[in-house]
Amino acid sequence: MSRLDRLRSVREWLVWQLRRTDDTIAELERQEVVTARAARTLPSPAFGYRLAMRRAGGRPAPDSVHTDDCGMAGKNTKPLGRDQALRAITEDGVTACPYCRPDTGLGVL
Repeated sequence: MSRLDRLRSVREWLVWQLRRTDDTIAELERQEVVTARAARTLPSPAFGYRLAMRRAGGRPAPDSVHTDDCGMAGKNTKPLGRDQALRAITEDGVTACPYCRPDTGLGVL
């Protein structure tokens, strides 16, 4: 095989590789468009906080307020809106989680 034949073979392989890359880019761009459309149609959560509950005397009692994405809240929680979370911390004496610090986001010092 001559050098010219080898270079033509390499060129064909590079063209093939470039087509595959372009196809992959096009597919990823389509997926991003679909994902962006889906994200726009999903309603934003009305709750940004959670109230962790504990058992006290056989009954559930408020334990602490957490941000919605805090992993320390546990499984037994209730969703709270901003005003409810603020009221729980300031008026009801429920503690704020020391890890996610919902009191900082609520403006409570």
